[in-house]
Amino acid sequence: MRTPFPSLTETWHSSSYPAISPSRPELFVKGRTVLVTGGGVGIGAGITRAFAEAGAACVALMSRSEKNLLATKASIEDAFPAAKVLTVVADVTDRQSVQTAFDYILDHMGKIDICVCNAGVLGTAGPAATVDPETWFEPYEVNVKGSLLVAQAFLRQATSGSFLLHIASGMSHMPAVETQLSAYVSSKAASTKLFDYIAFENPSIHVVNIQPGIVASEGNRQSGAPVLDDPELPGHFCVWLVSPEAQFLKSKYVWVNWDVDELKVRKKEILETELLDIKLDALSFKDWKLANLFEFTR
Repeated sequence: MRTPFPSLTETWHSSSYPAISPSRPELFVKGRTVLVTGGGVGIGAGITRAFAEAGAACVALMSRSEKNLLATKASIEDAFPAAKVLTVVADVTDRQSVQTAFDYILDHMGKIDICVCNAGVLGTAGPAATVDPETWFEPYEVNVKGSLLVAQAFLRQATSGSFLLHIASGMSHMPAVETQLSAYVSSKAASTKLFDYIAFENPSIHVVNIQPGIVASEGNRQSGAPVLDDPELPGHFCVWLVSPEAQFLKSKYVWVNWDVDELKVRKKEILETELLDIKLDALSFKDWKLANLFEFTR
């Protein structure tokens, strides 16, 4: 099958399909509470909608724009009248704003079981050699610092088995292909590695890095990327990711376009090897431990 990118699975999806449908009883998240940052528009709104469809006890949307939050809340409640939707205006780059938002959510819907770190910005594009350094660092504030602050607030209240999903960017592990996006891509590479460390440091928390496809979003509009995927695909894939069927993808990096049935066939390989780990492809670290270094000290 011809695909727009190299793919781990032979089947490539640009739209949702029965195996990841939130209407599947096996994927229901009844009784669970969900938080999606950047949940007012685009990918975040789609993820929130998918969890509402899957029967979440409550879904909370966090964003800087109250207008977008209220519009998405109304849309979800119109489609799923039984859904409980909470909106919280917050700036993910401000520690106090994030903690106040979490306190509000905890007071109104209880412990958060699933947190999706989706808030992100493209920033101002420009060649690394000439771009203003102050402008260049803007994506790091949201994509890295913001992700860290949200993850910290979530981990302070999380219990064993909770889910922390990070919406990454496939460009962060691809060869450089665009002369204008060094700030955005490097910030997403940094945030992806951040969540790799969060997974390592918190083994009881289920962490996954996710390439969400190329859907209609503000960032993709700014970058001029073509729309290749339907907006519901990343949300439906995230619902599947927190199901028992996807437990083998804990601490891995996945693309929403990959076929989940084909992934399940490779479950043993994924669990027992470095497949889907974030690393330099030519080197294997499977049996390497930090303690190995001390064998070489003199």
